[in-house]
This record gives sequence, C-alpha cells and structure tokens, in this order.
Amino acid sequence: MEGNIFYAIISIVITAVVLIIIKAIEVTKFRTLLGSGKATSVIFIIIAIAEIMYVSATLKILSPAIEVVTSLSAILLFFTFIYLNKLQNAISGMSISLGRRISVESNIEFDGKRGKIIQIGLTKTVVELEDSRLMLIPNKKFDEEISVISNSKIKK
Repeated sequence: MEGNIFYAIISIVITAVVLIIIKAIEVTKFRTLLGSGKATSVIFIIIAIAEIMYVSATLKILSPAIEVVTSLSAILLFFTFIYLNKLQNAISGMSISLGRRISVESNIEFDGKRGKIIQIGLTKTVVELEDSRLMLIPNKKFDEEISVISNSKIKK
C-alpha cells in the first residue's frame, strides 16, 4: 500500500506540472486567441478527472465506481462526436494562432469575397469585407478553401 501512495503522489506532482505547462502555453502562445481559456478549462477538467481516476484506482478507493466511470466515458465519446465540428474548428483556431500564414490584418479571399481579418477566435474568424460588412468564417475553412492574398502583419 505504501508503494501505491508513493506512485499516487508522483502522479499528482506530474499532473500539476503538466497543468502549469498548459497554462503557460495558453498565456504565451494563445493570448490573442479568443476562447482559448474555455479550451484550456476543458483540458484541465479532463486531466483532473483522469488523475482522480488513476489515484482512486491505485489506492483502491473507488473500485465499485469503475462501471460508472466507464459509462461516463461512453457519454464523453458520444458528445465528442456531437461536437466534432466545433472541435475541428477549435483545433484549426489553435493552428492559426501558432502559425504565421494568417494573422489579424491579413487580406483574404473566400467564396468570391475579399476582406481583411479583424479578429481570430477559437472556432471562428471575423473578416471585414470590402463593403464594410462582417463575415464569420469557421476556422477549418482556412485549411480547405481560403486564399490569403497578403499578410500585411507577420506575427513574431
């Protein structure tokens, strides 16, 4: 039992370090990406649940509840499929934020319309069209059909 406690403590320390690293990445790399705090919160919750499950299994605290956890995992998988489009857009938003190809102030062409990016969010990007209207574009479209005409502001 003492060996199990040692491994549980090591696991908790490693998890805390991982959470600190994730938060540091959010603050440094995703600071301009609207909605990144929500994504980080979801990641924190998933990691915390996994850690609680590991520690409880290691210390044999919640052995009878394993069936409940399995059911919850199935429900989580179900919701993953329901929100797959949002997840794809969120991943694309993070990719846009980390990349240099597209940034705020970039001029783009999409669906025969030209405009300038004025805001990049986690799942959508806001473009001001030439006629001053605003268009919301799902971020995964940047990998599929959008042409960048000029990138007047390169991110450093």
